[in-house]
This record gives sequence, C-alpha cells and structure tokens, in this order.
Amino acid sequence: MNRSFYNGVIGIKSHQMGIDIVANNISNIESTAYKGEEAEFQTIFSQTLTGKYSPTSNDVGLGSAVTSTKTNLQQGSLISTDHTFDMALDSEGWFGVMNRLGEINYTRDGSFSIDANGDLTNATGLYLLGSLGGNISPTTLPKEKLDKLGSVYENRITKEQQAYTIKDTGEIPLSENLSKINLPDILYLPPKPTTTVSYRANLDPTIKLDNNGNEIANTEHFTTSIISPKGDKDTLDMSFTKEVPQQQTGSTWNADIKILHYEGDYNPDQTYDPSKYVVYPDQNEVYSIIDKQEGVLTFDSNGALLSNSVPPLSNSGTSLTLNLGTPLDPNISSSGYDGLISIKDNNISHSVSKDGYTDGYLKGYGLNENGEIVAEFDNGKSIPVAKIGVYHFQNDEGLERISGSLFKESANSGKAFFYKDANDNLFNGSNILSHKLEQSNVNLSNAMTELIIMQKAYDANAKCITTSDQMIQKAINMKV
Repeated sequence: MNRSFYNGVIGIKSHQMGIDIVANNISNIESTAYKGEEAEFQTIFSQTLTGKYSPTSNDVGLGSAVTSTKTNLQQGSLISTDHTFDMALDSEGWFGVMNRLGEINYTRDGSFSIDANGDLTNATGLYLLGSLGGNISPTTLPKEKLDKLGSVYENRITKEQQAYTIKDTGEIPLSENLSKINLPDILYLPPKPTTTVSYRANLDPTIKLDNNGNEIANTEHFTTSIISPKGDKDTLDMSFTKEVPQQQTGSTWNADIKILHYEGDYNPDQTYDPSKYVVYPDQNEVYSIIDKQEGVLTFDSNGALLSNSVPPLSNSGTSLTLNLGTPLDPNISSSGYDGLISIKDNNISHSVSKDGYTDGYLKGYGLNENGEIVAEFDNGKSIPVAKIGVYHFQNDEGLERISGSLFKESANSGKAFFYKDANDNLFNGSNILSHKLEQSNVNLSNAMTELIIMQKAYDANAKCITTSDQMIQKAINMKV
C-alpha cells in the first residue's frame, strides 16, 4: 500500500512535468524556428521480490521520473516575408550569433535586421556572424558627390554624412574566424574605366559602283559607349572603309578608331580643329578626340578574319583593348568568325561586350544564393560585402538550450565546425534563403494528443493515491 501510494505521488510529479513540456511546446507554436521538446520517462529503480531466480520477472518498480528532454530537430516549414534579412536554412546547420561579451551561441531563427550602429542583429541584440570582405573603408568625397548623399542635423549643427567606399573584390571566401557584420548606410562605388571592348559585326564587301561604273569604297560605322576613369560616358567610334579596287579573293578594310568625349553644343561661329574635335552640326553636338588609332583588317573569300593591326587605345590614360575577333587558325575553334567578318549579308546583328561601369550610390542590401550579403547600387552593380557562416555539429541533439530558439554547444554536441570541400575550402553546406523564415516544428494536433495522454496518466496516478489512501484507512480501521 505504501509503495503504490508513493508511486502515485511520483507519477503525478513526473507527468506534471510532462504536461509542462507539452504546454511549453504549444505556447511556442508561433515562435520562429522553435524546436519542440519531448519528455523521456524511466523507472526510478526496482526492488527484488525474492532471492530465488525467476525466468520471467522477479522485481517490482518503484515509480517513474522524467530523466531528460529530447529536442526535436526536424525542420519547420518555411514562410515568405517582405524583409531582406529574414533568412532560413534549407537543410541542417545553425546561424552563429554573438553577445557583447564575445560568447557565441547558435540558432535557426533567421530574423535579423540592421541596428542603429549598422550591425546585423537579431531581436535580442545578438550579432550575426560572417566573413567580412574587407572591401569597405571610410572615404572623403568631392563636394558634388557629398551633395547627393545629403546632410544630417546633429547637436544643432548641420554636417555632411560620413561616406564609405567599396571595392569589387569578387566572391568572399568563408573563414573560420567569423565576426559581426557592419553595413554602412552611406556607401559609394567609384567608377571602373572600360579596359576591354569586344565587338561582333559584319563588314559587307558587296561591290558598289558610281554612275560611271567605277567601284567606290564601302564604309561601315559603329559606336558604343565606354566609361572613362572619371566615370564619364564616352563614345568609342569605329569606322571601317574597304580598299578599292577589291582584291580577287577576300577584302581589306582600313580602320579608323576614336574615343570621343562630349563637349557641348555646336557653335557655328567657332572654328574646330579636326585633329582635336569631331563636329556634328546637324545634331548640334561637338566631341573632343581623347585618342585615335588606325589599322588594317584583312578577310578571306569566306569572310573570315585573317589579320588585324588595330593597336590598343588610351581611355584617358587607361589602356583599352579592342577585340575585333581572333584571326583564322585551324587549331583554334571558331577563330576567324568570333568578331568582325566580311560576307555579303546585311542581316547579321551586331553585338558588343565590355567592362567598366559608372559610379554608384547604395540603394540597399540583398542576399545571394551563396549566402553573401551584397550591396546593391543605383548603377546596377551588386558587390558582396560579407558571407554568412553556417555552423555544424557532430551531434545536434546534444546542444544545450539556453532559451527559446537559442542554443550553446556542450560536451555532448561537440565543437562547432565548418564543412570543407575537396580543395580544403570552407563552405556552408546549406543554402541561406532570403525573405524566408522557418516556423516552429511543433505539430499542434500531435501536441494536443500528447497533452490528453499526459492528463489521463496524471488522473490515473491521482486515482492510485486515492485508492492507496483508502486501503490504508481500511487497514487502520481493522479490528482484531
């Protein structure tokens, strides 16, 4: 009777804890990336009934208790949001977050935002960790650039804002030593001058005759914009004139290449030096000649480029290579036809590829498929500034819960680490999705079922106490 009484009391206590765990899961069903807990029960110990060996059972249990709680690490469903720095991991892994003491914890909750200091933090002020590109630095800009950034009013004084500049360093590698991510809101991207232009077009070799039956020269004219070192949009002007009379096989073209800078409106009262200016009276435009080069291109009877003697140009001091195609070479695929060609066909479209861009001002930040935070500029450029790290553990279930969706490593989980590829380079091993958040993985219907089971077990243990109490009372009241 005493054993059943105390078993019932212990059962009530353990199932009360089980109810608390299920209730906590239900209360966090709307918590971002919350991982549900499951209570694990076991018998406390057993007492041997008799010293004799029994092939079936020879002991009786003395109650149960909650020995531990197991964290359910199944991924929750993903929902879409409107916030750039709402992030979710599409497979296993953890975001690293750091407090102001430098202690690192881990979470699946990817709801981050930029705080007043420009740091990327979560709702409790913990810093998101990542690898920095090291390509942002303070800068001093000319007044005309600063005017576009505006000014701030501070301590009754209007002053210019602190500007930062950025360099395009390409993809940012993941490093083992991650740090907090600072994103300035005033970011300037300097212009990058054009250094290479590749042009593809057709120089039509069709023979043209004048009224007297004499062959006249064909001329093809192409233009494309380029970027100067100062960020100005200049013009690459290309004229090609066929030599006459045309040779029996193939054709030869003389190239006249100029870099032009727009100077302003045409003034009919002014005399312009043709060696320094190009004038378009009908368009009311005047251009200065930055550089001028000449060369000769030859083509075979099939229109393939055989030779090109156009030298590089000077783009206001920066060397500019004009790629007009690869001369025909039987050992090189597509050679002779990957740039300028010369066939009797006027339907071949022109195409151009070039580098360089104008200066830009920050529009905002985004996240690409590599887990990189990119600065997006009004000139269309996007440049990575940091790469978010994703931590992994040998035993994720061994992580110790601190609160809500925040965990820390333990002896059972092992140390946090990053994956390495075949070349020993670190990588995340999980895609980071922007405009997404992971929901709680608590299933409401399962949780309610568990709650009912726990309640019935609690009631049953309470009945055991009542029954044992009644039996004790009858034993006390018994008379010999």
